[in-house]
Amino acid sequence: MKRLPVLIASSLAMAALLVVSATNLGQSQQRGEDEPLPERGVVIDIDSPERTLYKIAVPNLLGPQAMGASGSEIMRNDFKLVSLFQVLDSRSFLADLNAEGLNIVPNSWSPVGAQGVIKGRITQTANEIQVEMRFFDLSRGANPALTRTYNGGRGELRRFMHDFANEVVRLLTGKAGAFGTRLTFARRAGPGRKDVYVSQFDGHGVGRVSSGEGVSMLPSFGPGGVWFSRLTDTGMFITHSNAENRRIIDGDGLNMGPTVCGGRVYFTSTRDGNSEIYSASTDGTDVQRITNHPAIDVSPACGPGGRIAFVSTRHGGPQVFVMNASGGGVRRVTFRGSHNQTPQWCPDAGQPLLAFTGRSGGMDVFTVNIATQEYTRITQGQGVNKDPAFSPDCRMLAFYSSRGGIFLSNPEGLNQNRVVSGHAETIRWSR
Repeated sequence: MKRLPVLIASSLAMAALLVVSATNLGQSQQRGEDEPLPERGVVIDIDSPERTLYKIAVPNLLGPQAMGASGSEIMRNDFKLVSLFQVLDSRSFLADLNAEGLNIVPNSWSPVGAQGVIKGRITQTANEIQVEMRFFDLSRGANPALTRTYNGGRGELRRFMHDFANEVVRLLTGKAGAFGTRLTFARRAGPGRKDVYVSQFDGHGVGRVSSGEGVSMLPSFGPGGVWFSRLTDTGMFITHSNAENRRIIDGDGLNMGPTVCGGRVYFTSTRDGNSEIYSASTDGTDVQRITNHPAIDVSPACGPGGRIAFVSTRHGGPQVFVMNASGGGVRRVTFRGSHNQTPQWCPDAGQPLLAFTGRSGGMDVFTVNIATQEYTRITQGQGVNKDPAFSPDCRMLAFYSSRGGIFLSNPEGLNQNRVVSGHAETIRWSR
């Protein structure tokens, strides 16, 4: 039997070959066929009406001072990250907040440019809190457009604030926000070791969900928690965070990169000698081969309508393809650039968008509308950027950047904010 460090090194090298590097097959021909990926173009157009932000004021919640400041800051940060709002500086407020209480005097808020105001009060007992929240849309006058009351433990304040911010977004746009959702990602933890982590979308509460031993990688959310690949001295298998390292999907060769669609797990395996896409029941039974091609097929990703995106070298260098859940209807969907990988869908069926990593000098993040072939460059000239993931509402993109961690931006690449510090790879966003 091979020693563990040797097997880990060789298996990781093979995984890297499959996902990233096994792309020299016909790459010279590929460069001749496809246009280059787009440049960034105009970053800011101050005359564009689509960039008009809703100006919102979020004074500190009434009640316990520290808790009120914390609750309001959670909402301010939510509104900043989603790129729909301009959060007004509290130092500009003219209103007498104590006199107003949970109400507003519109004439005190209009002069500072506010279009909306959020007010709240926290009442604390021994072990619980009650949080009264109100949102005022000044175009509707002094009556609140939205009210909510939350009751629970003090540790639930963050959840209450995310929920209310989501409801404000729903009221103003017709679709709730994605505040309070989660990210998962892998991270190097030392020589021969990787772990899988989870955090809230805004970077709060980063915590490890893998065992802390060996190599755990390529995570995604699914039933049972976070699914991921686990490399040991006897091979690479698929498990999840609540399975206590039990081998759920195993077999010869490498079994990696799980993603759960429609009650089945789609994954990459070399069990038949070549890298192909397979599916299985969530208990690991009923393994079915989905692709069958002499090229390398990797990186399945679930999309709306039962579609699966994946990466294949069947036309030369790696490109993104789409198929149905049974493997039929395969078609190529990226036609610019010679090296495209790590596709992830916008979950909104009305927006046929895929985010992916493309090589264009360096590694950068792009999106493509697969119906219109419109490409948008998200990053450029900002180091290495890769492994994008859409938020559930498609209003934000998460990706890793060598600038120092996981960043969020809007789908045009604007308003980039770091939310998690440190290395990260294979970022996935909960639904």
